[in-house]
Amino acid sequence: MKNRKVFVLNPTQSKRLIAKGVISLPQVQQALHEGKIYISRGSTNAYVLEEFYQTIGQPREFNKGDFVAGQIVPNGPEKFMKWWVNKGNRLDEVLFVKGKPAKFEDRVKEIRKFTQGDLFIKGANALDLQGIPAVLVGGKDGGTIGTLQGILQAKGIEIICPIGLEKLVFHPVSETQFVMGMEKMDTPMEGIPCGLIPMISATVITEIEAMEALFECEVFHVASGGVGGAEGCISLLVDAYDDAEMKRIIKFMEKIAREPIYQPNT
Repeated sequence: MKNRKVFVLNPTQSKRLIAKGVISLPQVQQALHEGKIYISRGSTNAYVLEEFYQTIGQPREFNKGDFVAGQIVPNGPEKFMKWWVNKGNRLDEVLFVKGKPAKFEDRVKEIRKFTQGDLFIKGANALDLQGIPAVLVGGKDGGTIGTLQGILQAKGIEIICPIGLEKLVFHPVSETQFVMGMEKMDTPMEGIPCGLIPMISATVITEIEAMEALFECEVFHVASGGVGGAEGCISLLVDAYDDAEMKRIIKFMEKIAREPIYQPNT
């Protein structure tokens, strides 16, 4: 065997892979047992949350579309897609304290209590070529990241950003943040206007970092896109260190391939 194989993942399969990669990170495992982890809403984070529940031995079934605030969704025939909000049921964000879900009333007050080793997990809508993620924000209060990022950075709390390579953008988000803004643009063809908030200090976990955290391999993003239902796919070339590792990877990816397609609330 050459131990080098291409896997083409749709966005849902990517979300599951990334979630498994996040839960395997050493700092996540440590915080899960000894500290605090805050998981904010997001479609990829819904998979992360599900993996957390599985890891602590409390598997839960929930509609992943409920664990979302803003989203980009279809808008009917002969129309553009749209920036929109979850109009259905909306689940609360989740705080884990030493491996157990904990109740809280105010996320700002809770994050102010975070100490070194605690983690904040937040997805994003864009990932530029410099590896900096950014979040679309349609709320006038700045949304989750707008209200919390300053506190997190001031305290030196690590932000982990699970994000699929489908969200790669060409322009640096350090530039596009200045042309974005609810008061700087006309209403989009469909949906709501938004600002863009970069997370310059975030630890980014894409499919690449996830695979390399889970297996002894090197991963290359070699192509993107598809047609006939493969739109949004990414193609990964995985170079395993030996035959045995490639067999482990293939067995794992066969399970990833069976992931049901994510269904949003619209």
